[in-house]
Amino acid sequence: MSLPNGTKLGPYEIVSPIGAGGMGEVYLARDTRLERTVAIKVLPEALASDADRLQRFEQEARTLSTVSHPNLLAIYDVGTQDSTHYLVSEFLEGHTLRERMTGSSLSQRRIADYALQLANGLAAAHDKGIVHRDLKPENIFITNDERVKILDFGLAKQAVMHAFASGTGASATITTPQLTTPGTVMGTVGYMSPEQVRGALVDHRSDIFSLGAILYETISGDRAFKGDSSVETMNAILKEDPPELDPLQAKVSPAMNRIVRHCLEKNPGNRFQSARDLGFALGALSGTDASSSVVRTVTLPSRWWMMTAGAALAVGILVSVFYQSHQQPQQSIERVEFSIPLQTEVGHLAISPDGRMLVFVSPDETTGANVLHVQRVGSSKVTVLAGTEGATYPFWSPDNNYIGFFADAKLKKISVSGGSTQVLAGAFSARGGSWGRRGVIIYAPSVAGWLWSVNADGSNARALTDRIFMGGATEGSHRWPLFLPDGDHFLFWAGNFTNATDDRISGIYMSSLAAKEKKLLLLSRSNPGYANGYLFFVGEKKSLREVQLDTSKQVINGEARVVTEEIGFQPSTYWGAFTVAENGTVVYNPTAGASMSVLTWFDRAGKELGRVGEPGVLANPSLSPDGSRVAVDITDTKVNNVDIWLKDLRHDTQSRFTFDPAEDVSAIWSQDGNSITFRSNATQLSILVKSAQGSGVVKSIFKQDNIATNNDIVPNAWSPDDQQVLCSFQTVQRASDLGLVNVADGKLTPLLATNASETNGQISPDGKWLVYASNETGDWEVYVTTFPGAVGKWQVSRDGGSEPRWRGDGKEIFYIGQHGTVTAVAVNEEGTFSAGNPTRLFQSHGRAQISSTDLFTYDVTKDGQRFLMNRYFKPDHIAPLQIILNASPQPPK
Repeated sequence: MSLPNGTKLGPYEIVSPIGAGGMGEVYLARDTRLERTVAIKVLPEALASDADRLQRFEQEARTLSTVSHPNLLAIYDVGTQDSTHYLVSEFLEGHTLRERMTGSSLSQRRIADYALQLANGLAAAHDKGIVHRDLKPENIFITNDERVKILDFGLAKQAVMHAFASGTGASATITTPQLTTPGTVMGTVGYMSPEQVRGALVDHRSDIFSLGAILYETISGDRAFKGDSSVETMNAILKEDPPELDPLQAKVSPAMNRIVRHCLEKNPGNRFQSARDLGFALGALSGTDASSSVVRTVTLPSRWWMMTAGAALAVGILVSVFYQSHQQPQQSIERVEFSIPLQTEVGHLAISPDGRMLVFVSPDETTGANVLHVQRVGSSKVTVLAGTEGATYPFWSPDNNYIGFFADAKLKKISVSGGSTQVLAGAFSARGGSWGRRGVIIYAPSVAGWLWSVNADGSNARALTDRIFMGGATEGSHRWPLFLPDGDHFLFWAGNFTNATDDRISGIYMSSLAAKEKKLLLLSRSNPGYANGYLFFVGEKKSLREVQLDTSKQVINGEARVVTEEIGFQPSTYWGAFTVAENGTVVYNPTAGASMSVLTWFDRAGKELGRVGEPGVLANPSLSPDGSRVAVDITDTKVNNVDIWLKDLRHDTQSRFTFDPAEDVSAIWSQDGNSITFRSNATQLSILVKSAQGSGVVKSIFKQDNIATNNDIVPNAWSPDDQQVLCSFQTVQRASDLGLVNVADGKLTPLLATNASETNGQISPDGKWLVYASNETGDWEVYVTTFPGAVGKWQVSRDGGSEPRWRGDGKEIFYIGQHGTVTAVAVNEEGTFSAGNPTRLFQSHGRAQISSTDLFTYDVTKDGQRFLMNRYFKPDHIAPLQIILNASPQPPK
């Protein structure tokens, strides 16, 4: 009996019926707790008394709850109320594949895309030992945004795989649990596999057969197997092959025809042996029209750019590669290179271990905040992972189901299908992570210091590496860890950030979870990549190179060769914009992987008032005391350096301020406006002072060797008398502290040094107060203390805050609050400090901070009426990502 509208099942209120099937009735409902729309499947009372039906219904809930994937229906809840059994899932809007098939004809490109999504969903289920057993067009749903969802696992069987030795290797057999006995036919006639028709035990390859039958029907419009009765149809499945697909009438390419035929082999051993293998072959067709069957092969020294609107793969060569890799492993596999057109800029990126999915950081066009995007290689469709604002340096779990990343000074993880994020550990200014097969994550929590490890559930965080001493030299940073396939050994970069020509320690090292020793493999300033016995790194002139690596002996063999001439590179972090999958697929960004921005004036209401200069890779805008000029860091991606430029706001001109072939950043004006201090790594990390007019001798007021544990130091503000410079400095013991550098003698005196991180220090105009950002609560907040004594503490922000700035009269503090909102707080400095309630002014649209030296994304005029924001800028042309298949096609012998 149907449930009336308004019926309550626990916290769910029935809105209206949706439909009914053999395993239950489906309703549209509202989750009154979370205020979201859901779908509820209810098992009718008549069937609930049937122990077998009830067991299958409960099995569906258990089955789907064990696997999460964007191409599988998401299960939220299961419950029972007054003998009514129900299952709560996400609510989908769209049509079944059956409905799509009866409408307008589908292009091969669309069919291949649907099939690939189906293969991805099946692969996720099969990884959990789940076989659907009833795939058919009615159980496949196409949402309005073209996402494929596999429905109705009511007949699914949880498979327990047992391998046994045989003359040809290990085979798999399904043993338990059984809801049916051998000889019982279950499924839908017309889409059953031969083994289902015979009532034999089935495994995941049965689903591949059913998918082949669906593909055939979607392409041709006719069922692959049919007869005047169910018996005749089942007989056709056992004994007949479907008619040949007419390439002219069905507009099907030979490659697609071969894929369908391979799925429909009668013998399971002759089909694709996994849904992932099927997906690899389908990847050659996704985004490609049926007529796009002309391909070109490329030898290793050559380059070939393939540009298509759908980011297509080279169909024929990829299918050929697939068959060669599975049937003729001795044959040489050729390299293929193509491009993926982009709709938005791509920053940090990582390809999944299986080479099928790509995650990358890209700015949100509305907020300017970096968020994670997931895209299947070869598809133009991109999914944004909500809740990942501020993300940097993503990396994959070894099963391709989760993504690790850094945001809000924390190491986090999220399912590739989305959902809530989980915090695993603290990481103030992280520099990369890697997830190994033993359930351990290695990560670099800060620009200074060593690698740490933590279990994938967030337990047992601990320091992993320690300082390397070599020939009297030592390094200050370990970063860019990368697990090797064994899940024990790993690569990482260690070294220093100076341009010293005699540096013989900065390079890529190899170590393991158990060992303390680290073996230097090669000198470089690059993150590592690895596949098939080759080490990848950025070499001279930003070229991507590969060299053979003997992992057992931990030595490099032979000379490195160029994979591609030039890739994006970030000189401030030594990060190359490339990623390598275990199968040798390389994805790289020809640009620096840093988003563009432009200095833009706003008033307090968020109204844009005008721009300053041209867009570029900008950071740390700093207004002169008289408001006539602004200093800003500009990255020159062509020559791999960062310099400070001065922009004259009155005459709309600009001039370069620093000229060293190094990284000169974070310009801070003296109180009198006559001098500028900045951080440089010309020969060693130093705080320098130079006349604001650009003339005179550059003076060093601090060098790194003044403090043995210091690794990086960045100026924040001058003291009121211009005799000291407030700096944030990175140490091995702590992520970031605040200290004062004496201009006269270069002595660094710690000011705020706690177990938490303190940064963004700003001294009040009257010199009595210090405002700063700290993550002592686990989230970034803005605090005020006395200056110079740092006695007492008052929290200014609510619900998060960073980048504090004082108004010129000291009566107001500005900061970047939750969701990138420019926020103002009135303060009273007379007597005991007090602060009012925060007032949100406008959305910052700011460029995300990508480096520990990116302290500020804005500045404010002394009267607090105008804000100079380093606003995200989307360029007219975005260079496409480049994909190389088989970059190292022949593993070393």
